[in-house]
Amino acid sequence: MKVGLELSPVMVLVLFLSFLGVSFFMGMLIHSSFMYEDKQNLKRESKKAWILSMTAGVGITGWMFVYGYYSNFL
Repeated sequence: MKVGLELSPVMVLVLFLSFLGVSFFMGMLIHSSFMYEDKQNLKRESKKAWILSMTAGVGITGWMFVYGYYSNFL
């Protein structure tokens, strides 16, 4: 009997692309809230704000993916 892979290469690729997509849009939401609601010390076209927002998006999305895996599979 042949045992299939738990994570096939296609599944890993889909998970990675999903992670990047969700992280990007989460970062866009955070960036828009910084720029249009809480813009005290940041310029509108600030690269620092963009990097900060994308990092926060990756962190939030990473937490969601890890917690989702932990709560469903462990």
